[in-house]
Amino acid sequence: MPYSRTDLETEALEALEHVWFIQRVEATARTEYTLTLRLYIRPDLFVQAFLGERSGALYFALIEGSRRIYGVDRESGTWHVHPYDAPDTHLPLTEAPGPQPLLSFVADVESVLLSHDLL
Repeated sequence: MPYSRTDLETEALEALEHVWFIQRVEATARTEYTLTLRLYIRPDLFVQAFLGERSGALYFALIEGSRRIYGVDRESGTWHVHPYDAPDTHLPLTEAPGPQPLLSFVADVESVLLSHDLL
């Protein structure tokens, strides 16, 4: 069964409930086939998640200010990562995030936040 907007929302709410650094969740855009969410860590630092159900595109980014500082994307069925030290780079992801990709990304974000003293 394909990953849906409902799946993304469910994971975001689970993150809000269980992840210590997520302060609030906001839907910033919604259409019949797409959903964009922000999971706020602080006002200028958040996880942005986008799902396009028709294309299967799934984008996760850690945003500080107005720029991506880390990300993981699925385009055309292929996953890649935008590493913290080079966020404009696309590197193949050797392992797909699993059945709960947003929660997997949020776990990676925790490591990034702690190792780069972003909290």
